[in-house]
Amino acid sequence: MRRGAQPPPRGRALEEVNFAKKILLVGDGAVGKTSLVRRFVHDLFSDRYIVTIGTKTSRKALKLEYDAEDLSVNLQLGIWDILGQKEGARAHELYFKGADGAILVCDLTRPETLASVPEWSKRVEALCGKLPAVLVANKQDAKDERKVGDEEVAEVAKGLGVSWFQASAKTGLNVEAFFHEVGSLLCASLVVKHIEAREAAAAGQGSKKGLGRRAGRSKP
Repeated sequence: MRRGAQPPPRGRALEEVNFAKKILLVGDGAVGKTSLVRRFVHDLFSDRYIVTIGTKTSRKALKLEYDAEDLSVNLQLGIWDILGQKEGARAHELYFKGADGAILVCDLTRPETLASVPEWSKRVEALCGKLPAVLVANKQDAKDERKVGDEEVAEVAKGLGVSWFQASAKTGLNVEAFFHEVGSLLCASLVVKHIEAREAAAAGQGSKKGLGRRAGRSKP
């Protein structure tokens, strides 16, 4: 956010604004996308594997507070859990339309799913342009089966220019954190524009008051 901004006076209510954004969860099949969404939206987990046919959509509201900007954002996330099979390219063209952000998911027990992440990122960019995104390395809980190291995930994330999180749909590790990170990325430019518009409106009101005072002065 803007540098030099000061926190609002204690006890002062923050201005509330509402945004709605669409985010995609993409990655190979069986990396745990559906389980991550279920954990985030319903705080539930199931070991039963569910094949996503096409896409599943969910909604959840996030509340993000920007104290220095005296602003509270109610962000309505539309979460699209996308089919993990790459042969669904034609369906992706439809499902990706209008997306504002992306969560790239891999499985720490399957190195090939991390190797696929750049391809998924390219597909998103080809259909949606460059979107705010994070990389999520799921199944952190499966320590005995893990075959992907932190350094490998970090290298892929660096190449894509995104932050990354270890996560577990089973335990809930970092699930809230990476969704909030995506929410913050989506809101950053919107909050700046809102603040600029608010300040411009306030400056305009100040100019009108100044004109009014000058117009009301009696002539000598």
